[in-house]
Amino acid sequence: MAIYSVPFTLHHSNICLQNRQLAGFNHPSFSHHHPKFSTITKYVNDSIPKICVSENDLCLMNVANVLHSLDFTNPDQCVQSYAIILQNCRKLHNLQLGLQVHGHMIVTGVELCEFLGSQLLEFYCKVGGIKETRKLFDEMPERNVFSWTSLIGLYCELGEYEETISLFYMMIQEGVRPDHFVFPKVYKACAHLKDYKAGKDVYDYMTSIGFEGNNSVKRAFLDMFIKCGRMDIARRLFEQMDSVDVIMWNMMVSGYVSKRDFKRALRYVDQMRLNGVMPDRVTYNAILTGFAQVGQFKEAAKYFNEMGRFGELEPNIVSWTALITGNLQNGNHNQALKIFRELVTRGVKPNATTISAVISACTNMSLERYGKEIHGYCIKTEELDSNLFVNNALINFYSKSQNVNDGANFFFNKIQQKDLVSWNSILAACAIKGSRDDAIKFLHEMESQGVTPDIITWNGLISGFTQSGDGKTALEFFAKMCQLGVLPNPTTISGVLTACVQSKSLKLGKEIHNYTIRNQIEMATGVGSALIAMYSGCDDLEASYAVFNALSTKDVVVWNSLIAASSKNGFGVGALDLIREMVLNNVQPDSVTMILVLSVCSKLAALRQGREIHQYIIRHGIDTSNFVCNALIDMYGRCGAIFKSRHVFDLSVGQRRDVVSWNVMIAAYGMHGFGAEALKLFEHMTVHERIRPNHVTFTNLLSACSHSGLISEGQDLFKIMKQEYGLEPDMEQYACMVDLMARSGQLSETLEFIEQMPFEPNAVIWGSLLGACRIHLNLEMAEHAARFLFELEPESSGNYILLANIYSTLGRWEDAARVRCLMKDRGVTKSPGCCWIEVGRKVYSFVVGDTSHPFMGQISAKMEDLYLKIKEKGYVPDTRFVLQEMEEEKKEMILCGHSEKLAVAFGLISNSGQNSTPLRVIKNLRVCGDCHSAMKYISAVENREIIMRDNYRFHHFIDGVCSCGDYW
Repeated sequence: MAIYSVPFTLHHSNICLQNRQLAGFNHPSFSHHHPKFSTITKYVNDSIPKICVSENDLCLMNVANVLHSLDFTNPDQCVQSYAIILQNCRKLHNLQLGLQVHGHMIVTGVELCEFLGSQLLEFYCKVGGIKETRKLFDEMPERNVFSWTSLIGLYCELGEYEETISLFYMMIQEGVRPDHFVFPKVYKACAHLKDYKAGKDVYDYMTSIGFEGNNSVKRAFLDMFIKCGRMDIARRLFEQMDSVDVIMWNMMVSGYVSKRDFKRALRYVDQMRLNGVMPDRVTYNAILTGFAQVGQFKEAAKYFNEMGRFGELEPNIVSWTALITGNLQNGNHNQALKIFRELVTRGVKPNATTISAVISACTNMSLERYGKEIHGYCIKTEELDSNLFVNNALINFYSKSQNVNDGANFFFNKIQQKDLVSWNSILAACAIKGSRDDAIKFLHEMESQGVTPDIITWNGLISGFTQSGDGKTALEFFAKMCQLGVLPNPTTISGVLTACVQSKSLKLGKEIHNYTIRNQIEMATGVGSALIAMYSGCDDLEASYAVFNALSTKDVVVWNSLIAASSKNGFGVGALDLIREMVLNNVQPDSVTMILVLSVCSKLAALRQGREIHQYIIRHGIDTSNFVCNALIDMYGRCGAIFKSRHVFDLSVGQRRDVVSWNVMIAAYGMHGFGAEALKLFEHMTVHERIRPNHVTFTNLLSACSHSGLISEGQDLFKIMKQEYGLEPDMEQYACMVDLMARSGQLSETLEFIEQMPFEPNAVIWGSLLGACRIHLNLEMAEHAARFLFELEPESSGNYILLANIYSTLGRWEDAARVRCLMKDRGVTKSPGCCWIEVGRKVYSFVVGDTSHPFMGQISAKMEDLYLKIKEKGYVPDTRFVLQEMEEEKKEMILCGHSEKLAVAFGLISNSGQNSTPLRVIKNLRVCGDCHSAMKYISAVENREIIMRDNYRFHHFIDGVCSCGDYW
């Protein structure tokens, strides 16, 4: 047994201390000047009678005198006095005094009997540390049920659930019979470990010794089986019980709700009433919480509104919070805020959980103003302003709505009692903002204050920096974590693999992959998906498929990862094949799957397949959230079906349109050159729907004006952006204005506009100017823009090609050759012109000059026939777009081999009897002037609408006219 003999001062905030020294204890067993107690503080100098001290009469001020006057010839008196002192030390949480009393017992040689040992152990369990407590327990000569209960309770309270169960079996082996206090703790441990088999063993033992247990025990084993997911066992035991209270009924209702078996849950509510037990708020809150969590808000609202029908109940703050958090979990942030407003209007006082949830909604929706109003409400309410959960939510809110050094940092410093969650929140905030120096500073400060980072700390830093796009720093913190001996978990692995993609660290990614295999880390879902994304992100799609094939379990998340990987690596056709294979493997696609494949259809202009996916969504009742509806609007828009896009916008989204829906529709109009329609939509959005635009809205509007040549309208929008909506234009809006002005021919004014920008122009700005110089053949300004672009984007082939084209058009062949030599010296390669066209259920590709297509003979014949027809109508080949010095006849032949002409010819021979069906072509580069002219004539002679999407915009060719008005 440990002997606590080092002297120290007795103290407690609730005791009036005199800080005077005790001379010692006058007892024959030790000297008056015993060195071990010569400095113990004396509370009272007066002596007290040598009698047994009752608990009520004992005051800790008299502890020293009690010990001084103990009669060691009367063991019972000594044991009772020590026990009462220890009880008071435990109640007042006075570790220092208790340790000295224990030391006094050791020095005086008091025998640690069963009763006194239990009292001492109980003191250590409540006040001391687990090591000292276990050491005392192991060395106790006698251990009764109270001793075992204390130790088992301590381990259970500390979350040491496996040791809790182990101690229970040791207790049985020692022949000590458990009581009503032991069983609930053991069942709780089994519940947390989700180990129903161990719980069943404990239950069988309990029944074997004839122990029926009180209601507390019954609730404990019911709760254990329910949390372990064994509602069958819980139901059988519940039905065998002679008498059950409302708490047990509620446990059964909640259990079925957690299993999403609402039918049985409601049946138990009816049975409660039949058995004379009235459902209470807990009953109804459990049901409406369950419905809200799965998004069945109609049912949740029904029980919320009808709560008062039985027992005259009224929804309490738990009820309101359940609706709010349910909407948040299902992405309905607007509805969550609406419910909160109603809560406040009705005079219901929100609690910390409610406020934290609402702040989370403001964070997710970037509602900075509304979040600040909630903060103001918290300041006025003292218990909320000082609540740790609310403070941590506010740190997260401010870190994402402002820069970390202002809102989040200020608010973090304001918190007096920072817990681990507070530190983790501010560190994650720094990471999300990409503030490496701040993260390092806070991490050092955290460690200096004795707070040890946990796995959540490191995961927050790693995932935060990957979110900010700084994979290199994320890997630095991962290395630091490994140096400290912290073992990564699946969340860490997923974050690090994302960082490998951002830093293109394929070698490290492979090492992480090997680590997961060596340590048998579960590969399904999270880690498996991250590995697929890592390999595809490092341009090794074959390895992504190998990882996918090696997974034993492939759920919808894993399939989605492979579809996304295929799409990102330009294997869109394969991505569409995957969804068919996915369904054949009995994996039900979800809304994420739909968004991914709709994106693939958008890239490939695969309208037919996009329509089939839309029908699949409707037939299978897949969640048509704003995300899915917005993806449908975008898909139809990018596939050229702009009127279908508007139809989905008007009907499918309905009253749930958010600002993203409006932005997507405005962007679709802009891509098609329908600038006037985009402006009308913006007016309806702001004036009639009163939806506040954001930066993306204005980017799309300015782009629409640029495509349609609406110069003055675009300039007005740029002004009102700041004047009316308080939005400071950023680089994207400035780039749109440069494109708008330069394309209209105002090149000098554009250059002056660039020079007056509040920040350094980027490659997009100079690229827009260079593109306009190509249209207006302004060589001097083109060379000026190109100098900046060659520095900012030395590996971008488009900039070299644009400048070379300008030289070639002006007949300066040597300068054009010089630019092409520069490209070669720098290792820059030009992507060949490529087009895709959807015919039937397949997407076909054509590359400029490629003659390997199996139908090339028919395509060539069709092209010859088309050339004869359109030349009769007035078409003249524009050989200026052949940027090589050669004979005119050869130039015409090269023009015939442009990929868009090949695709259109193939479409015409493949759909010869379907004149009402538009041909839809997508091109990876901007359509050249000659092809643009040819398409107008072809649409007239073939009486066929041609819809072409290049890398800049849409062109609708109908009866010899293009929707762009030859302005592109």
